[in-house]
Amino acid sequence: MELYTTSFTYPRRSRPAHSPASSLDYASGLRHTDSYSQLQQQYANHNNFNSQGTVSSSSYDAVEQLVVSVMNAFGVRVSIAPADQGRAWNFQVSGAYQQVMLARAHILKECPVQNRATIKVVRSEILDAPASPSPGLKSEVRRRLDDIASQTLANIAVVNGAESLSTRSLPEGISATTGWVGLESERVCELVITGHGDSVDLARVRLLVMLDELSGLYVEPVEIDRKLHAMIAGRKRATLQSIQEETATNIYYPSPLQGVVGPELGQTGQNPSLPSAATSAATIWITGEHVNVGRARDMLLNLMVTKKHQVLTRDTTLLPRKMDWMITERADDLKAFMHDNATFIEFPPIGTQRPVVVYGDQRVNIHRTIRSMMQLACQFYTAYIWLLQPQFNVLIPSAGFPPVQAAAISSQISLTTGAEVIFKGMCFEIHGMENEVRNTVSILLDREIVQQFNHEIRFQIELANEHREFISGKKNGKINKIMQTTNVKIKFETLNEHNFLIDISGNDVAVLQGLTLLQEELPAEISFHVPESYHKRIIGVGGRSIQRIMKKYGVYVKFSNAEEFAAMGGYIDNEDNVIARTPAKNAMNLENLKQSVMELVNPKDKDYMNDTVAIPRKYHRTLLGEKHIFIHDIEAKTNSTVRFPDKERASDMITIFGPESQIHIAATMLLDHVPFEAAVAVPPHPELTRICASSDFTAFVERIKEEYQVIISPPGSPSDSPSECWFRFRCQRSNSDHLSTTRELLDQFLVNHNVHLYPSVTPRTHQRTDSFTDAFPHFDSKVLSTARTRHQNSADLGRPSEAMIDRRLRMASSSPDVKALFNNPAPPTYIYHLEEEDDFEPSSNYVPGPSNEIWGAPMAPIGSGLPNRRGGEDALKRGSDSLLEAKLKDNLAKPRSLTNRAQSLDLTYSLTRINEVPRHSGLSRPDSPDTATGTGTGTNGSSSPISATAPSFPSVYGPPARTAGMPSSAHASRAGFAMDQDAMDEVSRVISNLGL
Repeated sequence: MELYTTSFTYPRRSRPAHSPASSLDYASGLRHTDSYSQLQQQYANHNNFNSQGTVSSSSYDAVEQLVVSVMNAFGVRVSIAPADQGRAWNFQVSGAYQQVMLARAHILKECPVQNRATIKVVRSEILDAPASPSPGLKSEVRRRLDDIASQTLANIAVVNGAESLSTRSLPEGISATTGWVGLESERVCELVITGHGDSVDLARVRLLVMLDELSGLYVEPVEIDRKLHAMIAGRKRATLQSIQEETATNIYYPSPLQGVVGPELGQTGQNPSLPSAATSAATIWITGEHVNVGRARDMLLNLMVTKKHQVLTRDTTLLPRKMDWMITERADDLKAFMHDNATFIEFPPIGTQRPVVVYGDQRVNIHRTIRSMMQLACQFYTAYIWLLQPQFNVLIPSAGFPPVQAAAISSQISLTTGAEVIFKGMCFEIHGMENEVRNTVSILLDREIVQQFNHEIRFQIELANEHREFISGKKNGKINKIMQTTNVKIKFETLNEHNFLIDISGNDVAVLQGLTLLQEELPAEISFHVPESYHKRIIGVGGRSIQRIMKKYGVYVKFSNAEEFAAMGGYIDNEDNVIARTPAKNAMNLENLKQSVMELVNPKDKDYMNDTVAIPRKYHRTLLGEKHIFIHDIEAKTNSTVRFPDKERASDMITIFGPESQIHIAATMLLDHVPFEAAVAVPPHPELTRICASSDFTAFVERIKEEYQVIISPPGSPSDSPSECWFRFRCQRSNSDHLSTTRELLDQFLVNHNVHLYPSVTPRTHQRTDSFTDAFPHFDSKVLSTARTRHQNSADLGRPSEAMIDRRLRMASSSPDVKALFNNPAPPTYIYHLEEEDDFEPSSNYVPGPSNEIWGAPMAPIGSGLPNRRGGEDALKRGSDSLLEAKLKDNLAKPRSLTNRAQSLDLTYSLTRINEVPRHSGLSRPDSPDTATGTGTGTNGSSSPISATAPSFPSVYGPPARTAGMPSSAHASRAGFAMDQDAMDEVSRVISNLGL
């Protein structure tokens, strides 16, 4: 009997590690271990977890037990060794060919490889007192988790999530340091599911159904033939999404590859009495309102009856090892093919050579599914190395290759490269990815024992039939050139109606060079979407435009019209109707060609792409149901398509497909319909429950809801969270900037009712520096959310700083009435909101500018009773004096800078200089209506304002002030006339700079 030996590593690619040596997988998620270590430990011990709460890897004992059972059942020799740092195992099986292949298939199916899935769960749904230091699982949740774990043979752990708060950011200007924290319903923990084979997929669906049921939804299972599931859902599950949209339900599908890999849950001896719905591959779960669940069930059953009479099937043949590789290592790709094309792929038992059957309701979808599988199979290479004797002598028998040494070499190389290495007779057979096969061949050829033999090397590549002429070239020119250059042989062999094989063989290492040259001629492709209305414009008259582009980049381009697109079903993606193809050595020009083609397309129609938006899963049902009208409006306005994730994946990511210029607009519009939630904690108060139940609080909440569109929810009973109470804020994301205002109003309400707040949670000066509402400081508008709550008579802003002085100038520049600067008995509150503190002395803080300032020379005060009043009070009104009117017209025509404008607004220094009158003139400062205390009068004419915030403005329209010591003679009046003229010029300049 000829010995057949195979060595392979399973799983081939790296997976999440769960071995004791890699038990720090959850280290990044244990940021709040103090709060959850007890909970984690409790449930970990309940499910035989290790001390750190992470599920243990497939231990050596379990694998050794599998090996013993295989050797006893199939009569083969099996050895194992850990690989990939304990994440995988390397198996070597030796014996008769048929027995080895059966043993290999059994190992691939039953090997205890750990799969993992996580579900983010709201803490309040599954935990008792989630805000307490030591939360625990609710009794009902624990009972349900036990049932699911026993039915699906999966391990379930409750651990603290990597992010204790919601992944969504808080509104601008609001952070945890200001007292805002994630709402209790947004603070999550994780359900970590681990197990073998189909256990994880089954348990994940059951857990999602359980969470829906805990939230008050009605649950009902439906049994439908699994072959019809994809056809009922439609391409990219468009039909299923429309059903969920119409009925506002969640529909959970089972895994389409259930039963292919892993133990048969329905036939295991551990649970002989499992419920059929718990592990059946035909069960679809529906959750929602009771009436809507019934409607969704009827719609699914009606589609089942329709599709049952439209089922088409087609068989296709795959090489056995390629099929096993797809099932074990590319399961996600296979699920994507079925999801995109509304088809079902029925695989035979692993390790067998039976054909694959594809089910669908349209031939185009079936053909596209098979084509996608064949393209995936082209990534798997095969190589052979035959060992030949240096010379042949009939009389002297040739010494063969030692089987023991060959087994050791194949096991060592397989462990190093990851490829499957087989030794049979005098031939090494290698299967794996291109780099794995190439490395294995190079290592084998470097072995001294292999170099003692003459050898023949052959590589086998699988390629689609449509590329046959592309790879051979005109009159096989490309192939002939490679064969002449490297002295190798290349031939084509037919495999099936979709693919063909390329064999490249040689006697030395030059075959590797030939493989490299052949790979450079393999086709590299890119596909994209261009609206059909642009096709003729891009192609040009007689194809001249596109020919010029193709020659420039050396790339072949194919445009598909509506008929061809319907016949092909799309290219790489279902929506792609343009494909560009070039040899692999010229692949870098594919993107350049795409950009050249897209330059001829309108920005709103080009560069179709997929973008994802993170929206919590609990809002998906509402968006699909109640908000579906807005979703369709967004799609119509942005020329995009919104696709929700498959419910059974428990994903938060919503995909938007559309033009690059519109896709971000669609994402923003979609987020506007997502509720935003935040909360603030307050210390427990014995009267808090009574206050929240009072009519005052109800009226307060209703006013906030009406004016700010923010809903405030009071805390629950004190027994729910004895350590602290939570007030919850809920609004649309578009109104999230109102949260700061409503928060301050709530704080004020609680303080007025003698409820104490946390010191770190009560900042009173919340400012939104980047908000456009800062440009409207004078309007107490509830529509324009301001940074702080303004009061009509409040001027308490603390000590003036540089920022406040700058704000003062900016506010004064938009004063509505300049006359009020001179007429009001008190300074307007909207100009200088600065307090007069005892320690703020004008004499020490207010420093006049240098002598070269723009202000004029000292001048007599206006309205002091001097003869220069030009006709009494009315003469000083705007437009009534010819000299003043001329000055105004002259200054309005001149441009003014922002600096001069800001300087001209501070009248304090100018009016102070007006008050600084020489003693010999006989003039003195009149009494101000604000400060007529007598301290500012007398012979000392130089006096500063009492406060920098409230300068003493002279009265313009008041009666003439009778000041002691003022001369009454005409000579004294004429002596001050020239100085009074300068004062009027100065005031004219000040008024003109105000922009009147």
